[in-house]
Amino acid sequence: MNTEPDQEDYAAWLGVSQKEDAQQTIDALDSERPDWLIVDHYGLDIQWENALRPHLSKFMAIDDLANRQHDCDLLLDQNFSLEEIFNQKGTMDTKEEAQRQDLAQGHSRYEDLVPKGCRLLLGPRHALLRPEYSQYRRTMNERTGEIKHVLVFMGGSDSADITGMALEALSVQELAHLEVDVVVGTNNPHKHKIANQVENLPNIHLHASRPHLADLMSRTDLAIGGGGVTTWERMCLGLSSIVICLAENQGPACEALSKAALIHYLGFWKDVAAADLTEKIIDLLQNQELLRFQAKACQTMVDGLGAKRVAEVLHPSEKKDLYLRPAREEDVLIYYDWVNDPVVRQNAFNSEPISLNTHLEWFEKRLVDPETSMFVLMAKDLPVGQIRFELQGDEAAIGYSLDRIVRGRGWGAELVRLGARMISNLCPAVIQCQVKPENQASSAVFMRLGFKELPSQGVRTFRLPCYRIGEAG
Repeated sequence: MNTEPDQEDYAAWLGVSQKEDAQQTIDALDSERPDWLIVDHYGLDIQWENALRPHLSKFMAIDDLANRQHDCDLLLDQNFSLEEIFNQKGTMDTKEEAQRQDLAQGHSRYEDLVPKGCRLLLGPRHALLRPEYSQYRRTMNERTGEIKHVLVFMGGSDSADITGMALEALSVQELAHLEVDVVVGTNNPHKHKIANQVENLPNIHLHASRPHLADLMSRTDLAIGGGGVTTWERMCLGLSSIVICLAENQGPACEALSKAALIHYLGFWKDVAAADLTEKIIDLLQNQELLRFQAKACQTMVDGLGAKRVAEVLHPSEKKDLYLRPAREEDVLIYYDWVNDPVVRQNAFNSEPISLNTHLEWFEKRLVDPETSMFVLMAKDLPVGQIRFELQGDEAAIGYSLDRIVRGRGWGAELVRLGARMISNLCPAVIQCQVKPENQASSAVFMRLGFKELPSQGVRTFRLPCYRIGEAG
């Protein structure tokens, strides 16, 4: 039976040698020198990239195997590769700890495989999803954890007919009340067999291949699927999933996501029977609270903006493209991503990571608090930072942070300047901020904008009248 090829077979996918493929690519460029060349192929490595290097400005490589050297300026690995993020109670640890360990492991995986100056974009916050996923995410109803509707999709081919096995699992009497959508890929060799199965199951609806699954995912409560890129699509929409590994290269990410309690992993397809799947579905029917929390946890990891983040790195926005908008309810999870960024926690006076439930409660209160003003920094249509003002009489205490993909561009001062202009309309006379002595970046921002440093112990305190915010910088 056909399965994904082993690691040593990836080179065969080219059909020719790397040297021949590189020359064909050079010929196709026809002396044109692109700003970026993006390569996404398990069979290509530093040999191919070295041959192309004189003919372009910069290389971006997309990889998740970490098994070969690259000569690239930017590397994207959107997989979740965390080894261990459980606390002593066996539940998912904090977002910050997950992120810290995942980034550390990712950097370690590629340490000897990319040049020292190569920038790494790691993890599913950079997942390259179609825009429909973020669009449906903004409009769909909140997950309740109740399972009434199930989605089955096993990829474009499904040569092992795991779809048929899933239908068998769902055909038992205990699950007869469930509505089921089944999507069959164009290259599925078992289409006719599956169609015959569905004829005898009145609550099961068969769908042909479609450009995206965002609409189906947004209206279903549980998915049964493989461990490929569809995993990030499901997570973006907070759709809890039972996952069956369909190819060897899916295994590490499936195991990591299972350890993090983000998916319900049954194992490699050869080791999974219909009875195993039936048992898991019945178990999840009784675990609404788990599924409700899991939906939020998944959405903190994947927000559907990954493609825009990668585009922002490839082609950075200019300062003139920056603007502020008021924070909205839908920003709650991206704020959670920002607040638990390791650098943000390090610079906070309370450096302990923030739990998801604590953040959800805090954000809900702050959003309606008349003494709090919160704004999101936008680079065109991508959220890249936040600024918050706590009003006390004629003073406004300030706090801000930038998304890690835009740090080092000098945007901190622009964010504070834009925020001060917004808050000046609410009539505070003075903006005040306190900064850890070791947070030199923030101190430099306030000094650049003309803030006056006041004598204080243990912290650095800065103040500036609102009307003077535009005089410096």
